[in-house]
Amino acid sequence: MVAHAREDLPNECCGMIGGRDGIASRVVRVENSAASPLRYEMDPQGQYDALKAIEDAGEELIGIYHSHTRSAAYPSQTDVNEARMWPEQAYVIVSLENEEAPDVKAYDLADLKIADVELDVA
Repeated sequence: MVAHAREDLPNECCGMIGGRDGIASRVVRVENSAASPLRYEMDPQGQYDALKAIEDAGEELIGIYHSHTRSAAYPSQTDVNEARMWPEQAYVIVSLENEEAPDVKAYDLADLKIADVELDVA
């Protein structure tokens, strides 16, 4: 996810995370059709293809990720509002506010609230 975030600079990146039992095993990149450094919008066909790849591997969608190019790894109000589409997923944000020291954090954004999710990176 960090590599994807760096590659898509100056724009935000986005994608989906697949796995089982809350353990991530697959990251699938999706094109940011907004092509913006301030927001992301998953390309509809890319989103479909990513979800299909996850399901075809026998996994489930466990998270959505995107990057923040100039701000902290904390959900914006837009992020919270957009999470209504996938309320059960973890939302992972990769911050490149300090590109030399990326910050990656995960959140539960159900019910328009922000709650930290433990993220164990192996």
